[in-house]
Amino acid sequence: MRSSLLVAIATASISGQHNSNMAAALSTISKSSSTSRIRNSSTLLPFPLLESSTVEKEQISLPGSSDSNNNLSPFLQEMVDDQRELQMNVGKAMDTLRKDYPYILKRAPDYSIYHENISLQASDGQIQLSKLTSYKKALNLVRSALSLVYDPDKSIIQSRMVYDPTRTELRVSYNAMLVPKIMGVTGRTVHVDGISVYSFDLSASRDREGNKNEGAGKIREHRIEKLLVNGAAMQPPYFSNFGLEALVGQRSG
Repeated sequence: MRSSLLVAIATASISGQHNSNMAAALSTISKSSSTSRIRNSSTLLPFPLLESSTVEKEQISLPGSSDSNNNLSPFLQEMVDDQRELQMNVGKAMDTLRKDYPYILKRAPDYSIYHENISLQASDGQIQLSKLTSYKKALNLVRSALSLVYDPDKSIIQSRMVYDPTRTELRVSYNAMLVPKIMGVTGRTVHVDGISVYSFDLSASRDREGNKNEGAGKIREHRIEKLLVNGAAMQPPYFSNFGLEALVGQRSG
């Protein structure tokens, strides 16, 4: 009996030791297989991961930025500078005309926006002037003549302008209500509707020697496309349309 009991104890000890060894072996196999799966999963990615610094190092130059302008050739840079200066001159002309039109009967306009060789033309061909000096005299004559009959303080002149960049033209439509100083002279208020088109000088802002072109970007042509007085097209002699002829006849008589 004692020997049988010893044999049973020895057998259980050997079996427990064997089971612990088996468990340790299985644990080792499990860890190695999981490690293998992790390594294998990294090799199965469709593309390698990018570092965040790779994207941060990208730099994009936008058109019109300082970096892109610095890379332009001298010829293209000159074109960019001319276009920028033209836009500035157009903006100045629009602001100046917007201020001058309401007070055209009271004061002389700002002539700094006009070219020395400006031309004034009418659609009917009856008015043709050239040179800034002649242009000034014509506007001064019209203002002085109208102020003799019409009250500048009571008269109202409104304008609206649109710039066409494709043609480099500024179109100004205006309407005026001229109130006479003495109602018996002209009989009634005169309504004037017109459209003037201003074209700009497109020559380079600087010549080949680098000297500045003072006329670049200034108004080179003033074209009168439409001029109606009380709904009818104005016909020569033009001053008779405003009652000035009646005034001269009354004074001479």
